[in-house]
Amino acid sequence: MTTGGSERAEIVAYRDFFDVPRAFLIEPRVGLLLFFDCPFDDSIDDYGLSYAVFSLPTLKASELPANWGDLDAFKVGPLATVPISALHFDETRRREVLIDGLDKIIGVAQSATGFA
Repeated sequence: MTTGGSERAEIVAYRDFFDVPRAFLIEPRVGLLLFFDCPFDDSIDDYGLSYAVFSLPTLKASELPANWGDLDAFKVGPLATVPISALHFDETRRREVLIDGLDKIIGVAQSATGFA
């Protein structure tokens, strides 16, 4: 569903939940896997205020490694930085997310990876 540049997407998998998932994957188009990462920042002793967004063009959702540190080998990007305030999670904060500007991120991912 698209609404003025915002698009709702199912969360394929997530890790590091603290108020919201701090690392999660969506597949907004069949075969286009996007990784949103908001790691813990030791220098401020807290999570950051934005997600770095990466494409995982050679990985399928069914092939996720058990250790998400291994995702580094598959990442293209970062393609965008998205503030947490631009993400609107469902009531569980685990199933779906409405992302402001997702259509632009998809366009950047398609250009960066040749995904059509």
